[in-house]
Amino acid sequence: MIIGNFIKGIELKHRNHYFSGICFNSLKCKKNNIFFAIKGIKIDGNKFINQAIQKGAKTIISNQKFEGIKKNILFIRSSNVRKSLSEFAYTIYKVKPNNIIAVTGTNGKSSVADFYFQILRLNKKKVAYNWNPRC
Repeated sequence: MIIGNFIKGIELKHRNHYFSGICFNSLKCKKNNIFFAIKGIKIDGNKFINQAIQKGAKTIISNQKFEGIKKNILFIRSSNVRKSLSEFAYTIYKVKPNNIIAVTGTNGKSSVADFYFQILRLNKKKVAYNWNPRC
């Protein structure tokens, strides 16, 4: 995929930059992925940029000031990386879930989410479970 088809206002010289997918977990980055360095409450995704590059990321979207190419990696600045990821995912992925369930609170989130996942799966519902302890 060509990045210029997905990002409005990107410099002309970077419009033809190729990418193969997106990720926000550096451990799951693959060759030619775009890594979204999301700053969370406890963990700053910018700390994992080098790890994402080692895994094959060729584009980094972060809130850092540098923009451009450095060591064959395209860096793009975003004031809201989380929103950029959301917009990218919405544009790239054609199949969207009909329902999304989120669990918030202070204690028991993981247990409640896991129990609900198991209940749905036992009832033969199509279900996915994404737990990210780094956020």
